[in-house]
Amino acid sequence: MLSRRDPISESVVSPEVETTEDPSGHTVELNGAALYYEDRGRGAPLVLVHGGLASSAEWAPVARELADGFRVITPDSRGHGRSTNPTGELSYGGIAEDLAALVAALGLHRPVVGGWSDGGQVALELAARHPDTAGALIVGAAYPDFAVGGLRDAHRALLGADDTGIPDLDQLDAQLGEFAEEVKSSHPGGPEQWRALVRQTARMWLTYAGLAPDDLRAIRAPVLVLAGDRDELVPFDLTVSLYRTLPDAELAVCPRADHAGPTPERARVFASLIRDFASRYTQT
Repeated sequence: MLSRRDPISESVVSPEVETTEDPSGHTVELNGAALYYEDRGRGAPLVLVHGGLASSAEWAPVARELADGFRVITPDSRGHGRSTNPTGELSYGGIAEDLAALVAALGLHRPVVGGWSDGGQVALELAARHPDTAGALIVGAAYPDFAVGGLRDAHRALLGADDTGIPDLDQLDAQLGEFAEEVKSSHPGGPEQWRALVRQTARMWLTYAGLAPDDLRAIRAPVLVLAGDRDELVPFDLTVSLYRTLPDAELAVCPRADHAGPTPERARVFASLIRDFASRYTQT
Protein backbone atom coordinates (compact mmCIF):
# COMPACT_ATOMS: atom_id res chain seq x y z
CA MET A 1 0.00 0.00 0.00
CA LEU A 2 0.93 3.64 -0.33
CA SER A 3 3.78 5.11 1.62
CA ARG A 4 2.59 8.62 2.47
CA ARG A 5 5.51 10.89 1.73
CA ASP A 6 7.37 10.25 -0.22
CA PRO A 7 16.52 11.03 -19.97
CA ILE A 8 15.54 7.27 -19.64
CA SER A 9 17.98 5.02 -21.50
CA GLU A 10 17.11 1.55 -22.73
CA SER A 11 19.96 -0.46 -21.27
CA VAL A 12 20.79 -3.35 -19.01
CA VAL A 13 23.62 -3.11 -16.49
CA SER A 14 25.69 -6.26 -16.15
CA PRO A 15 26.05 -7.71 -12.64
CA GLU A 16 29.76 -6.88 -12.64
CA VAL A 17 29.20 -3.14 -13.04
CA GLU A 18 30.02 -1.08 -9.94
CA THR A 19 28.05 2.11 -9.47
CA THR A 20 28.45 4.96 -7.05
CA GLU A 21 26.12 6.04 -4.26
CA ASP A 22 24.43 8.32 -6.80
CA PRO A 23 21.87 6.25 -8.72
CA SER A 24 22.00 5.57 -12.42
CA GLY A 25 18.63 5.26 -14.10
CA HIS A 26 17.85 2.64 -16.74
CA THR A 27 14.87 1.28 -18.61
CA VAL A 28 14.49 -2.29 -19.84
CA GLU A 29 11.68 -3.81 -21.90
CA LEU A 30 10.13 -6.72 -20.00
CA ASN A 31 6.78 -8.50 -20.33
CA GLY A 32 5.51 -5.85 -22.72
CA ALA A 33 6.28 -2.89 -20.45
CA ALA A 34 9.17 -0.44 -20.19
CA LEU A 35 10.39 -0.87 -16.61
CA TYR A 36 12.52 1.83 -15.03
CA TYR A 37 14.99 1.06 -12.26
CA GLU A 38 17.73 2.83 -10.37
CA ASP A 39 21.05 1.21 -9.59
CA ARG A 40 23.45 2.45 -6.92
CA GLY A 41 26.31 1.19 -4.81
CA ARG A 42 28.55 -1.82 -5.10
CA GLY A 43 28.60 -5.30 -3.64
CA ALA A 44 26.08 -8.10 -3.42
CA PRO A 45 22.72 -7.31 -5.09
CA LEU A 46 19.76 -6.13 -3.06
CA VAL A 47 16.46 -5.43 -4.85
CA LEU A 48 13.90 -3.24 -3.04
CA VAL A 49 10.30 -2.79 -4.25
CA HIS A 50 8.19 0.23 -3.27
CA GLY A 51 4.66 0.39 -1.91
CA GLY A 52 1.40 1.05 -3.74
CA LEU A 53 0.87 4.40 -5.49
CA ALA A 54 4.53 5.21 -4.76
CA SER A 55 7.73 4.81 -6.77
CA SER A 56 11.36 3.79 -6.32
CA ALA A 57 11.91 7.19 -4.66
CA GLU A 58 10.37 5.66 -1.54
CA TRP A 59 13.52 3.60 -0.98
CA ALA A 60 16.04 6.33 -1.87
CA PRO A 61 16.91 7.33 1.74
CA VAL A 62 17.53 3.69 2.72
CA ALA A 63 19.31 2.87 -0.54
CA ARG A 64 21.79 5.68 0.06
CA GLU A 65 22.58 4.23 3.48
CA LEU A 66 23.14 0.76 2.02
CA ALA A 67 25.11 1.72 -1.10
CA ASP A 68 28.47 1.40 0.65
CA GLY A 69 28.05 -2.36 1.01
CA PHE A 70 25.43 -3.46 -1.51
CA ARG A 71 24.42 -2.94 -5.10
CA VAL A 72 20.92 -1.59 -4.45
CA ILE A 73 18.42 -1.88 -7.30
CA THR A 74 15.10 -0.07 -6.91
CA PRO A 75 12.57 -0.54 -9.73
CA ASP A 76 9.41 1.40 -10.45
CA SER A 77 6.65 -1.21 -10.65
CA ARG A 78 4.70 -1.14 -13.92
CA GLY A 79 2.44 1.87 -14.18
CA HIS A 80 4.26 3.60 -11.31
CA GLY A 81 6.87 6.33 -11.60
CA ARG A 82 8.71 6.10 -14.91
CA SER A 83 7.52 2.60 -15.82
CA THR A 84 4.79 2.02 -18.38
CA ASN A 85 1.82 -0.34 -18.21
CA PRO A 86 0.34 -0.89 -21.68
CA THR A 87 -2.12 -3.53 -20.42
CA GLY A 88 -3.92 -1.06 -18.17
CA GLU A 89 -4.16 -3.72 -15.46
CA LEU A 90 -2.25 -4.29 -12.23
CA SER A 91 -1.90 -7.41 -10.09
CA TYR A 92 0.53 -8.51 -7.43
CA GLY A 93 1.25 -11.64 -9.45
CA GLY A 94 1.94 -9.62 -12.58
CA ILE A 95 4.32 -7.28 -10.77
CA ALA A 96 6.07 -10.34 -9.32
CA GLU A 97 6.49 -11.73 -12.84
CA ASP A 98 8.07 -8.41 -13.88
CA LEU A 99 10.40 -8.60 -10.91
CA ALA A 100 11.49 -12.14 -11.78
CA ALA A 101 12.13 -11.01 -15.35
CA LEU A 102 14.18 -8.03 -14.13
CA VAL A 103 16.35 -10.24 -11.91
CA ALA A 104 16.98 -12.53 -14.90
CA ALA A 105 17.67 -9.64 -17.29
CA LEU A 106 20.28 -8.19 -14.93
CA GLY A 107 21.90 -11.58 -14.46
CA LEU A 108 21.52 -11.44 -10.68
CA HIS A 109 22.16 -14.71 -8.85
CA ARG A 110 19.61 -15.25 -6.09
CA PRO A 111 19.65 -11.69 -4.76
CA VAL A 112 17.97 -10.59 -1.56
CA VAL A 113 14.61 -9.19 -2.66
CA GLY A 114 12.53 -7.02 -0.38
CA GLY A 115 9.58 -4.71 -0.37
CA TRP A 116 7.45 -2.47 1.79
CA SER A 117 3.64 -2.67 1.83
CA ASP A 118 2.60 -3.57 -1.74
CA GLY A 119 6.28 -4.31 -2.34
CA GLY A 120 6.15 -6.83 0.50
CA GLN A 121 3.15 -8.54 -1.10
CA VAL A 122 5.09 -8.69 -4.36
CA ALA A 123 8.07 -10.28 -2.60
CA LEU A 124 5.82 -13.01 -1.21
CA GLU A 125 4.23 -13.58 -4.63
CA LEU A 126 7.70 -13.81 -6.17
CA ALA A 127 8.71 -16.50 -3.67
CA ALA A 128 5.52 -18.46 -4.27
CA ARG A 129 5.80 -18.27 -8.07
CA HIS A 130 9.55 -18.39 -8.54
CA PRO A 131 11.09 -20.03 -5.47
CA ASP A 132 14.60 -20.08 -6.91
CA THR A 133 14.78 -16.41 -7.93
CA ALA A 134 15.56 -14.82 -4.55
CA GLY A 135 18.09 -16.11 -2.06
CA ALA A 136 16.24 -14.37 0.77
CA LEU A 137 13.27 -12.05 1.21
CA ILE A 138 12.41 -8.92 3.16
CA VAL A 139 8.66 -8.50 3.67
CA GLY A 140 7.71 -5.20 5.26
CA ALA A 141 4.26 -3.96 6.33
CA ALA A 142 2.42 -6.67 4.41
CA TYR A 143 0.04 -9.53 5.04
CA PRO A 144 -1.16 -11.63 2.10
CA ASP A 145 -4.82 -12.07 3.05
CA PHE A 146 -6.83 -8.88 2.81
CA ALA A 147 -9.95 -10.62 4.11
CA VAL A 148 -8.65 -10.52 7.71
CA GLY A 149 -7.62 -7.80 10.11
CA GLY A 150 -9.71 -5.14 8.40
CA LEU A 151 -7.19 -4.86 5.54
CA ARG A 152 -9.76 -4.78 2.74
CA ASP A 153 -11.79 -2.15 4.55
CA ALA A 154 -8.64 -0.08 5.15
CA HIS A 155 -7.80 -0.15 1.45
CA ARG A 156 -11.37 0.79 0.52
CA ALA A 157 -11.43 3.65 3.03
CA LEU A 158 -8.13 5.08 1.79
CA LEU A 159 -9.45 5.07 -1.76
CA GLY A 160 -12.91 6.34 -0.83
CA ALA A 161 -14.14 3.53 -3.09
CA ASP A 162 -17.83 2.92 -3.59
CA ASP A 163 -19.55 -0.48 -3.60
CA THR A 164 -18.44 -1.10 -7.19
CA GLY A 165 -14.80 -0.39 -6.32
CA ILE A 166 -14.58 2.98 -8.09
CA PRO A 167 -12.16 5.24 -6.16
CA ASP A 168 -12.86 8.85 -5.23
CA LEU A 169 -9.78 10.89 -6.13
CA ASP A 170 -10.81 13.81 -3.94
CA GLN A 171 -11.26 11.47 -0.98
CA LEU A 172 -7.85 9.95 -1.63
CA ASP A 173 -6.32 13.43 -1.70
CA ALA A 174 -7.96 14.17 1.64
CA GLN A 175 -6.61 10.94 3.11
CA LEU A 176 -3.11 11.76 1.87
CA GLY A 177 -3.36 15.29 3.24
CA GLU A 178 -0.11 17.23 3.10
CA PHE A 179 1.59 14.31 1.31
CA ALA A 180 -0.76 14.29 -1.68
CA GLU A 181 1.27 16.51 -4.01
CA GLU A 182 4.55 14.85 -3.06
CA VAL A 183 3.13 11.42 -3.85
CA LYS A 184 1.71 12.57 -7.18
CA SER A 185 4.99 14.22 -8.14
CA SER A 186 6.75 10.85 -8.18
CA HIS A 187 4.73 9.96 -11.30
CA PRO A 188 5.97 12.17 -14.16
CA GLY A 189 3.00 11.34 -16.40
CA GLY A 190 0.94 13.92 -14.53
CA PRO A 191 -2.81 13.78 -13.78
CA GLU A 192 -3.55 11.24 -16.51
CA GLN A 193 -1.02 8.75 -15.15
CA TRP A 194 -2.20 9.36 -11.58
CA ARG A 195 -5.85 8.73 -12.41
CA ALA A 196 -5.00 5.54 -14.30
CA LEU A 197 -2.73 4.33 -11.52
CA VAL A 198 -5.35 4.89 -8.83
CA ARG A 199 -8.04 3.06 -10.85
CA GLN A 200 -5.75 0.12 -11.59
CA THR A 201 -4.52 -0.03 -8.00
CA ALA A 202 -8.08 0.03 -6.66
CA ARG A 203 -8.96 -3.06 -8.68
CA MET A 204 -5.81 -4.81 -7.46
CA TRP A 205 -6.39 -3.94 -3.80
CA LEU A 206 -10.08 -4.78 -3.76
CA THR A 207 -9.92 -8.07 -5.70
CA TYR A 208 -6.64 -9.59 -4.47
CA ALA A 209 -7.23 -13.28 -3.70
CA GLY A 210 -4.15 -13.48 -1.49
CA LEU A 211 -1.90 -16.36 -0.55
CA ALA A 212 -3.09 -19.25 1.59
CA PRO A 213 -1.23 -20.45 4.70
CA ASP A 214 -0.03 -23.50 2.74
CA ASP A 215 1.46 -21.15 0.13
CA LEU A 216 3.37 -19.35 2.88
CA ARG A 217 4.55 -22.58 4.49
CA ALA A 218 5.95 -23.64 1.12
CA ILE A 219 8.32 -20.64 1.04
CA ARG A 220 11.70 -22.03 2.04
CA ALA A 221 13.82 -18.92 1.57
CA PRO A 222 14.87 -17.03 4.70
CA VAL A 223 12.52 -14.10 5.29
CA LEU A 224 12.95 -10.95 7.33
CA VAL A 225 9.46 -9.90 8.40
CA LEU A 226 9.80 -6.16 8.94
CA ALA A 227 7.31 -3.87 10.68
CA GLY A 228 6.87 -0.40 12.07
CA ASP A 229 5.69 -0.31 15.67
CA ARG A 230 3.11 2.37 14.81
CA ASP A 231 1.74 0.89 11.58
CA GLU A 232 -1.84 2.11 11.41
CA LEU A 233 -2.85 -0.12 8.48
CA VAL A 234 -1.30 -3.56 9.08
CA PRO A 235 -2.07 -4.71 12.64
CA PHE A 236 0.96 -6.00 14.52
CA ASP A 237 -0.75 -9.30 15.32
CA LEU A 238 -0.93 -10.03 11.58
CA THR A 239 2.79 -9.31 11.29
CA VAL A 240 3.48 -11.79 14.07
CA SER A 241 1.15 -14.32 12.42
CA LEU A 242 3.08 -14.03 9.16
CA TYR A 243 6.37 -14.46 11.03
CA ARG A 244 5.07 -17.59 12.73
CA THR A 245 3.68 -19.11 9.52
CA LEU A 246 6.79 -18.77 7.38
CA PRO A 247 9.18 -21.72 7.90
CA ASP A 248 12.41 -19.70 8.10
CA ALA A 249 11.59 -16.21 9.32
CA GLU A 250 13.09 -13.48 11.46
CA LEU A 251 11.13 -10.57 12.93
CA ALA A 252 12.36 -6.98 13.14
CA VAL A 253 10.43 -3.95 14.32
CA CYS A 254 11.48 -0.39 13.56
CA PRO A 255 10.63 1.92 16.47
CA ARG A 256 8.60 5.07 15.83
CA ALA A 257 7.73 3.97 12.28
CA ASP A 258 4.21 3.87 10.85
CA HIS A 259 2.98 2.65 7.46
CA ALA A 260 5.00 5.38 5.76
CA GLY A 261 7.92 3.08 6.53
CA PRO A 262 11.38 4.00 5.22
CA THR A 263 11.14 7.77 5.61
CA PRO A 264 14.32 9.88 5.72
CA GLU A 265 13.93 10.19 9.51
CA ARG A 266 13.91 6.40 9.95
CA ALA A 267 16.21 5.50 7.04
CA ARG A 268 19.26 4.64 9.13
CA VAL A 269 17.27 2.32 11.38
CA PHE A 270 15.67 0.53 8.42
CA ALA A 271 19.05 0.31 6.70
CA SER A 272 20.65 -1.17 9.80
CA LEU A 273 17.98 -3.87 10.09
CA ILE A 274 18.19 -4.68 6.38
CA ARG A 275 22.00 -4.68 6.40
CA ASP A 276 22.13 -7.14 9.30
CA PHE A 277 19.81 -9.55 7.51
CA ALA A 278 21.03 -9.15 3.93
CA SER A 279 24.71 -9.48 4.86
CA ARG A 280 23.99 -13.03 6.03
CA TYR A 281 22.21 -14.14 2.87
CA THR A 282 23.63 -12.20 -0.08
CA GLN A 283 25.66 -13.94 -2.74
CA THR A 284 28.17 -12.20 -4.98
